[in-house]
Amino acid sequence: MTFSLDFSRLYGSPEASGVIRARSEDFQVEELSLPASEAGEHSYLRIRKQDTNTHWVAYQIAALAGVPDQQVGYAGRKDRYSISEQAFTCHLPGREAPDWTSLNDDLIQVLQVSRTQRKLRKGDLLGNRFKLRLRSVEGCLQSSLDRLADQPVPNYFGEQRFGFQAGNLELASVLVENPLARLKQRDMVLSAMRAYLFNLYLSRAVDDHPAVNLQDEGPLYGRARDPQGGEDFLSEALRSWLSVFHLNRMKASTRKLWLTPLEFEWHREDNDFVLAFTLPPGCYATSVLREVLIYKDGSGGR
Repeated sequence: MTFSLDFSRLYGSPEASGVIRARSEDFQVEELSLPASEAGEHSYLRIRKQDTNTHWVAYQIAALAGVPDQQVGYAGRKDRYSISEQAFTCHLPGREAPDWTSLNDDLIQVLQVSRTQRKLRKGDLLGNRFKLRLRSVEGCLQSSLDRLADQPVPNYFGEQRFGFQAGNLELASVLVENPLARLKQRDMVLSAMRAYLFNLYLSRAVDDHPAVNLQDEGPLYGRARDPQGGEDFLSEALRSWLSVFHLNRMKASTRKLWLTPLEFEWHREDNDFVLAFTLPPGCYATSVLREVLIYKDGSGGR
């Protein structure tokens, strides 16, 4: 099966093109983390990472503490090719914490160490603040950026959710054949499958040229008492994914169709454009950028 990630744009094809992530410092993410309670069974670490993924950092924390990976928590995965700050917890009941500063190297820097009462879990954050530099920009970008100050964009799951060249979606066929297959990346594949179906639903909504209502929601398919919206539009192959979600006990949910970047600002520095904005949890900066820019990712999956 071929998976197109060319979802519809609310404002049409952008007039400008450019490069994102030409350098790691061009894509900076600051997690607006839940604060530590200052006491409890969990170490609380605020870490700056560069050019590495969140799961790898969690593995380093677990290895240093001598605990299973499952005892390390974080609120969300941050872009690998970036400079990102986020919080982690490590469950150490009745134990002194190791010297966390020994994690420091070219990829990891420990910024804060404290204690807290409970493990950080997915979604335990207030949002993310982004600072992005766009390079090699050609075409008219200014008017599109001005629009972002007070107009919404489609709340698509970002392309990184689907893996390099949509590799996470390619594994969906394994789960269709055996819904309970013990794939190493099973949870990631299931998440990518559900995100793809949401994006298809939202892309159809964009094509219908709606009067945007910021309260509108779309389906995150899963186990539900009643059919969820949009099922009738799915191909037979994609409809088979719904039974995979059911057998894996994924609970049906919803997601906002539209988002408005908060505290949006931008300025020029020579030929570069520098953007700063805040997004709610679970929203993607690349989904904002795709509405104003045809971009090339300079990281090249390096």
